[in-house]
Amino acid sequence: EEEEEEEEEEELCCLWTCQVIVLEISEYGGSFQELEQMRHFLGKLECLETVKVSFDSHKKDTIELLRTNLLSLPRVSSKCNIHFI
Repeated sequence: EEEEEEEEEEELCCLWTCQVIVLEISEYGGSFQELEQMRHFLGKLECLETVKVSFDSHKKDTIELLRTNLLSLPRVSSKCNIHFI
C-alpha cells in the first residue's frame, strides 16, 4: 500500500512541469528532511540550471560534508550546476 502511495505522489508532482531555472536555498543545515527536499527538487525540476546554496552559519564544521552530500544527489537536468555562496 505504501508503494502505491509513492507512485501516486510521483504522478501528481507539480514540479515536473515547473519552469524553474534558478533555485536559491538559504541557511541550508543538512537535516534529513532538507536533504530529501533537495533530492526532490533536483530530481524533478527538468529546467533547473543553477542552484545557489548558502549554509546555516552554525554548521561551519560540517560544510564540506554538506557540500559532498548535495553534489552526490542525482539531477534530472543535465544543465544543473550547484553553487555554494
